[in-house]
Amino acid sequence: MASHSPQHIEPGITAHRTVTGFSLKEFSQAPNCRLPWHEHEHASICFVVSGFYAERARGREQECASHSMVLKPAAEPHANVFGRSGGRCLLIEVLPGRHDTVEQFSKVTATPTLARSARLAALGHRLHGEFFQIDDASRLALEGLILEVVADASRAIANESGPGEPQWLRSARELLHDRLGESFTLSDVASAVGIHPAHLARTFRKRYGCTLGEYVRRLRIERASRDLVRSRVPVCEIALAAGFYDQSHFVKVFRRHTGMTPAEYRARVRATTRE
Repeated sequence: MASHSPQHIEPGITAHRTVTGFSLKEFSQAPNCRLPWHEHEHASICFVVSGFYAERARGREQECASHSMVLKPAAEPHANVFGRSGGRCLLIEVLPGRHDTVEQFSKVTATPTLARSARLAALGHRLHGEFFQIDDASRLALEGLILEVVADASRAIANESGPGEPQWLRSARELLHDRLGESFTLSDVASAVGIHPAHLARTFRKRYGCTLGEYVRRLRIERASRDLVRSRVPVCEIALAAGFYDQSHFVKVFRRHTGMTPAEYRARVRATTRE
């Protein structure tokens, strides 16, 4: 890193607001734009509203696609290369007065991290929409949404695989991903990895902070949210393909996880992408 000279730069800023200890900036970048090594003064969360970019930090490169949350510590050197459609992002910086609030979620701003989930995408789009609502209520709404993002990003990061994960537990989690559209029981998974069901249930919950059923439900919401954006397939077909009993059940679960119906989510994300 010694060959690079990070600078404090604010590329392509189009709008800026400060809300109770948080600085929010919307920025846009042209297609194929390259940003040299730079850093932000404060810990930050960047929501990729639309477009795509690759980010280099600490010798690693990660792909930051639309609807992702990109988290970084304060003064973290990084460089970006935007894709053919450029990019539009909402950058949230944690100012000193609010750092203690976020510090309890230490994993959120401890290292450069990428977090994705249907709920985070929905929160990000709601946050971006609220950013342009200039009234007394919008400040309160923005603060609440930011704290929800911090909490959900922390949960998403905690659910990722890491050192010390037993191979049998990793295999169980991979099985849940591979058989997402199927119906199976806890005993089925336990038998497949050679572990007693009770031990599997306890260890899984301790490791990932949720039951196997809750984990599968989130995976199905993730799959459905991608299909809603990438295709024009009817909602009922997407629900069945993701493993839900019917459209009614899917709509209820989707709204509980994201705060929107599937139709609202599809319309919101597509409208943002077209802007």
